[in-house]
Amino acid sequence: MHILLIDDSSSTRSLLRTLINSGQTVRHEISEAASGEEALQKVGLGEINLPDLIIMDINMGGMSGYELCREFRKRHGTASDVVPYIIIVTANEGVDVINQALDCGANDYMPKPVNVKILQVRLRVAERLLAHAQSGAGSATSSGRITVNPNPPAPEPEPVPALDPLQSLIASSIEYADAPISILEVSGAQPSFQIVYANAAMSATTQFSSDELTGKSLAELEAWTPEFMTMVTGFIERGAIVSYVPLWSETRQAVPVHLSFYPIRAEGNQVNQYLVIHHF
Repeated sequence: MHILLIDDSSSTRSLLRTLINSGQTVRHEISEAASGEEALQKVGLGEINLPDLIIMDINMGGMSGYELCREFRKRHGTASDVVPYIIIVTANEGVDVINQALDCGANDYMPKPVNVKILQVRLRVAERLLAHAQSGAGSATSSGRITVNPNPPAPEPEPVPALDPLQSLIASSIEYADAPISILEVSGAQPSFQIVYANAAMSATTQFSSDELTGKSLAELEAWTPEFMTMVTGFIERGAIVSYVPLWSETRQAVPVHLSFYPIRAEGNQVNQYLVIHHF
């Protein structure tokens, strides 16, 4: 499939690109856009062919995912045009978010952080639906894509929610903080401490770009000692805060470094993501 990723976070696009083709024998063709406006422009000018599938964020600067989804349906919703399968991805939760996404014309929904197994299942479902359109909903073309019903019911317009200014403030504060900050994936009995987000200060400190840091293990990057990993894992198993602990590393640090771990996301009783702040 040709997949178009639309997200204003380059690290998120990089992570999705990695997850999409993870373990796949037949790799998907992937294009990217950093905003809804850029995506519409590139597709409109032919710089990007109309994709089979679009994965888009909801909360982006400029055009929101809701607006973008409606615009794609408006521009490519005639009987002669190919309509892409759209999956909306967002950190927002709740039935209202899902309903709004579907009402705007999305075919599916995934919460952030994206789970690789769930993503692969969603892609397989999309491939099957694109190849075998349901009776009455459309017909499969020779390319395996779906054309829309020529007489679809007109959807009721939905109000577009405004971007939460507090969330934007928090996000920008973390991104531009002086302290190196990262978000780690810590789920499982033996967490790998994989980086799913790194701010600008983290990039400057490690000399890696945020895209290069995404997917790396912070434990391996900083050469944590087995004792330090055991201590941190013990706190993680309890979902506890690990505050201002000295970094025990097999590599001598130029200056003393302390770390603080804060649980920020959990599934059930298991914490699966921690925010980590480096203090110098």
